[in-house]
Amino acid sequence: MALDVVKKISEIEKQGEELIKEAQRRANDILKNAKDEAENIKQRAQESAEAYYKEVIEKFEKEAKNQIEPMIADAERKKQEITNIPKDKMERAVNMVIERIVNSYGNS
Repeated sequence: MALDVVKKISEIEKQGEELIKEAQRRANDILKNAKDEAENIKQRAQESAEAYYKEVIEKFEKEAKNQIEPMIADAERKKQEITNIPKDKMERAVNMVIERIVNSYGNS
């Protein structure tokens, strides 16, 4: 009878050890899965942040371009106006400047 009790205790101890090993394996699996999931969440967050960053940069670049284009067009128009002054107007302007210089120094 005592031998049967000792055998039963030994079997229960082995079962207990197996349960502990199984619990440790499960805990390790849970921990590994949690780490993997955390890494996936981190990766998705980083990808999302990069996409948002690109979106914001593109938005501001587009806004800046929309604001600058009219200024560039206006400057180009003014440049064309200046470079397309008729020759007779240019000659009159030059003559006026020369006249003022000569009159200023001529009266001194």
